[in-house]
Amino acid sequence: MEAPSEDLAEALLALYGRIRRTLLTGKSDEVTASQTAALGRLLRYGETTVADLARAEGVRPQSMGATVQALVDLGFVERRQDPTDGRRALVRATTEGARARQDAWSARTHVLADRLAALPEADRDTVARAVAVLLPITEA
Repeated sequence: MEAPSEDLAEALLALYGRIRRTLLTGKSDEVTASQTAALGRLLRYGETTVADLARAEGVRPQSMGATVQALVDLGFVERRQDPTDGRRALVRATTEGARARQDAWSARTHVLADRLAALPEADRDTVARAVAVLLPITEA
């Protein structure tokens, strides 16, 4: 029997929330989710303006400004004057920011890997297949 798309969507959102809470309970750093997202985007796509970063993350520029300032204070991001437009500042991740992001990623990966290792092999195979099937819905 085929499950309606709405039911599947609700189940996936609930599962996402549970996975996220599971990973947050073992979180050892002081970086917020929005700071982690901004830092990750800077590491993936390179330096940009606060306004462009805000647009990409779907938040107000003022909110992103506060997020970036917190990352600057932590030493994870640095600002520099735009060489082509002196009125603008560019932000980019630092080596320390990349290291902190990798450490956090590794810690979360370890938590999930331990939980997945406790599953029977057939269930891990099912999870791997589900990930492959679901990945395209996140690529828009």
